[in-house]
Amino acid sequence: NRCNKWENYLFVAVLLQSVALIVLFEKFQGNAEDKLKHPQELQSNIRNLENSHLLKDDTPHYRETSSSSFTVDILSVASINQLDLLHAQQSTIATHTSVRNFFNATEIDDADPDCHTDITMQHVESVSNFCRKRHNVVSPVFRYLRSQYANTRWLGKKKNPAGWLCAQVRPYSGLRKAQSHYLQTGQELPDYLLIFDDDTYYNMEKFQMNFASVDSSIEKVYSGCLVRSPIQTINFTFPFGGFGSILSKGALVRLFGKNQCPGLDGTNDSFNNNGSDYISIEEKESSSTEDSSSAFCGRLKENNVGELKYFTNGMSLVDLMYRYSSTERYRDVNKWTRNAGFCMHSDWVLGYF
Repeated sequence: NRCNKWENYLFVAVLLQSVALIVLFEKFQGNAEDKLKHPQELQSNIRNLENSHLLKDDTPHYRETSSSSFTVDILSVASINQLDLLHAQQSTIATHTSVRNFFNATEIDDADPDCHTDITMQHVESVSNFCRKRHNVVSPVFRYLRSQYANTRWLGKKKNPAGWLCAQVRPYSGLRKAQSHYLQTGQELPDYLLIFDDDTYYNMEKFQMNFASVDSSIEKVYSGCLVRSPIQTINFTFPFGGFGSILSKGALVRLFGKNQCPGLDGTNDSFNNNGSDYISIEEKESSSTEDSSSAFCGRLKENNVGELKYFTNGMSLVDLMYRYSSTERYRDVNKWTRNAGFCMHSDWVLGYF
């Protein structure tokens, strides 16, 4: 009888807890349709979500950290249709003492913010069919990648094919957003920048234990999971997005640094370079050597994925990634020509660039 009594108490306690969680979740999640009806309010909510961690002390300044402390910034690639996931990350991972900035990128940050609502399954299928055609592709790397591009059958099984397609450009909108923050605030680059999806969880205690003693000035990019193509076919490795990517401070210096390749300026004028569009982070921690600059220009000249036409002298690698992924809009797929179109998955872009 005593055991039964405690079992009843336990059952009631669990039941009450479950009801409380359901109420909290419903209150927390809100109504998705209302969010979509009020884009300005949505945009404000997303900014508040970022700033709620950036401005922990309720002052107009970013939290100061000493030069000896271990610092991490996070970029979460997200969607306005599941802001509850961003909130969950913000209230867990982003509260760790090492985390300074919690950036996010949603549809609002995309170069074509209405992509997810305007393109149809017909657009999605047209993009897939265009990208899987390889008869005009000279580069072995790009020929192989395009043979692996999402086919219509695979896309048709996804819950939201249009949303998935539009999200392929989003990490680079997010990186450009982070770059703008560092430029505008003058804030020192973090020891590490973590890039992952909004449904990813990182144990920050274990991350700090493993990375705090590592020299972050060394140019390194890590991945939770690396996908290697068959080496007998092509030598190409890229990070599997769901597991996240980790960029060291040294890598960020190179990623945000200005690049000069005389004679290799692209001819694409779809972006207006007004003198401030491609200003990049000054390389305070280390300066680019002639060898690294030569290597960059050499790779750019190879033009393996058709990136050369998007390059402008003085732009950063982040600017180039953004311009490469965002210039050709999916909604215009029927206007894409032989040398146009964006035919890479988001993971491939990070792996290649």
